[in-house]
Amino acid sequence: MLRLFANLVIVLALNFLLIVSNAGPSFGQECPDPAKVSNALAQQKPPSKRYDRALPSYRDKSARYNLALVGDSLVELWQPWIKESFPTRPVMNLAVAGDTTQNALYRLDGLNLPDFHPADVVVLIGTNNLGVKTAPCAVAAGVVAVVSKVRALWPGAHIYALSIPPRGKRYAFYEDVRIPANHLVASSLAEMPGVTFVQMNDDMLRCGKPSDKECSNYKPDHLHFNEGAYKLITSFLAAAGLQL
Repeated sequence: MLRLFANLVIVLALNFLLIVSNAGPSFGQECPDPAKVSNALAQQKPPSKRYDRALPSYRDKSARYNLALVGDSLVELWQPWIKESFPTRPVMNLAVAGDTTQNALYRLDGLNLPDFHPADVVVLIGTNNLGVKTAPCAVAAGVVAVVSKVRALWPGAHIYALSIPPRGKRYAFYEDVRIPANHLVASSLAEMPGVTFVQMNDDMLRCGKPSDKECSNYKPDHLHFNEGAYKLITSFLAAAGLQL
């Protein structure tokens, strides 16, 4: 009887593995080698004009800043509301529009800010890695690589890693990639000291459940944020413990 039960367990396990190997992106796609995900040298990309202008000043006055932002356009376009969002913090916005996780790693590699020792770093990256041929584990591996790079650069900082927010038509762009990627990032960062994963409230950001209605938190492209979204993100960070 025990032998029959053992054989049944083996058959069920083999059937499960067969299903997984033939499943959709969240199961069947192979995850990339971590070395490839973090290959920053292969992902060179020119900086934005704002970043180019700001970086020399950041270098010259780096000792006065105590909070850094790292990410893509969702963070770079935060700039007009930075002082309102963080009234007591001198903020260094190191984000560049269009950056993928690989681009962000390349940029962090070349920062050269030896006198910058932030108390906190906010990371929001990964939306530009979403796509039909990208496995959630690949997106998550890239986000975790960026957080790990930030940890290596500024070991004394507390890192707040924001979840990848909804976007696109009905605010449901590649949800089958985005949602599991966020879960994977959360579980991966749970064991990393000095890191807080901040799962943003998707429904609050997109003004409710996915729908065709316009949401005032987003610009007409359904990707970039208006002021209302940044106020929400600030509240999520404050609830997670970040001093504003």
